[in-house]
Amino acid sequence: MTSLREEKKRATRQAMADAAARLVLDGGTEAATVSGITATVGVSPRTFHNYFSSVADALLSFSTDVLAKFSKEVPTVFPNSSISEFLEQVTLDAAENEGKELHSFTSLFTIGEALENLSHTSKKRQQFQVVADQVLEAFHQRAPDKSRFEIAVILQACAGASAMSMKEIHRRSQAEESLDAHTKHEIVRTAFATVRAIDYLA
Repeated sequence: MTSLREEKKRATRQAMADAAARLVLDGGTEAATVSGITATVGVSPRTFHNYFSSVADALLSFSTDVLAKFSKEVPTVFPNSSISEFLEQVTLDAAENEGKELHSFTSLFTIGEALENLSHTSKKRQQFQVVADQVLEAFHQRAPDKSRFEIAVILQACAGASAMSMKEIHRRSQAEESLDAHTKHEIVRTAFATVRAIDYLA
């Protein structure tokens, strides 16, 4: 049974990881700073460093948690859909539910781009890679006729379409008062149709 103290520590860790991810998604890599994270959560820099050695480690922790949850959905959700159809539906769900957007697969592409420019500890990277391999294997079970390399390429292409969709929705939302569900769906469907037009994705 989890103690109250352990639950509080877990919640603090999650809040800081979430804050790091939200800062990246809203303002880019430069916006994700220790001071920005601690101000968002309402903790001290010392508290931050009790949990993470750097912003990159906080982002890796966030990404690992999201991937771990996502990997459990892969084998059973939308069972008759292709990989690209599956990820398109995941993106549509995220577009409809703003609260879910942060903890969705769609946010990971942008976070991944940020991590390419940040240094992190090998331990956090290894933890992330273990979970990433689990996701890849879960998709391989959905499409056993594809090699792991082919699946990785498909996932990368679809992740790009997903991320671009959410960026476009965010951009238009900033420029207009509101976007209705139909418009959001059209943006997502256009992005994935464009990817499929390059080549067929199973």
